[in-house]
Amino acid sequence: MAPAPFRVLHIPRPLYEEMLRQALAERPNECCGLLAGGVADGVGVVKRRYPLVNAAASPVLFESDPRSTLDAHLDRRRRGLDELAVYHSHPTSAPRPSRTDLEWNYSPDVVNLIITLTTSPPTVRGWWLSGEAFREADWEAVDG
Repeated sequence: MAPAPFRVLHIPRPLYEEMLRQALAERPNECCGLLAGGVADGVGVVKRRYPLVNAAASPVLFESDPRSTLDAHLDRRRRGLDELAVYHSHPTSAPRPSRTDLEWNYSPDVVNLIITLTTSPPTVRGWWLSGEAFREADWEAVDG
């Protein structure tokens, strides 16, 4: 796998909690979204969260709705933010990349956060995905 564009991802706690609320609210279907911000000294710092519509409306698959995705990218670019991570939920399975997650990988340059709803509270793990391979990504919810 190619080297990651940053060492660790920092997600402000309020944005992290919004991700979890979205996943719970969209259950039994998968949710999806995009996190954007900037990179400094090897740290990806999330500034904005863009919840996306799951056009698949499925408990085992997500497909980001083209309109919500375009709106998120236009706003992100207008604000001068980089794509740092994408996220989605696994309502009934572990927070590990599925075969579909690997096949439909958005980009090897963003962290893929997977939220499982099989635990209470939900558990989140981050991954760098590349084709058939994946490795765990360092991330943390931060105060401030």
